[in-house]
Amino acid sequence: MKVNNLFVIIIFFLFAGCAKSTSPNEPKHDLIEPKYDSTINGRFLTCSSNQRFSLELDLNADSGYQWDYSISDTNIVRIDSTSYRPKSGNWNQVGGVTIETFYFHTMRYGKSDIEMIEHQAWMPNVPPIDTIRFIVSVPIEL
Repeated sequence: MKVNNLFVIIIFFLFAGCAKSTSPNEPKHDLIEPKYDSTINGRFLTCSSNQRFSLELDLNADSGYQWDYSISDTNIVRIDSTSYRPKSGNWNQVGGVTIETFYFHTMRYGKSDIEMIEHQAWMPNVPPIDTIRFIVSVPIEL
């Protein structure tokens, strides 16, 4: 009987440790809207102040590529964090494409140009294989 109770307690703590955190300080990236992809290229986005949005881009990480970005005014929009996941859903797939997600946060009114380039950083004389440019505008809220 004691062995069964101990087994139940161990199982309980194992599953409790797998529960999703509900800490108020933890970013809730799964609730972020709107979500964009590479079709954002060349677009002009209007966002309210203190709005979050995400951008998912294909990444050829297995070939040594990385996304680098420049934001013209980080007082208006910034990147909070990034995350990676395999496009196929399987990290063990050789040569698979990775999805890199950028989580943005608008701060205050203004306009900021954002440029994302996919390149091999150690090869500065080779042009990027992909470039994404867009503008984020945050109007004055009355």
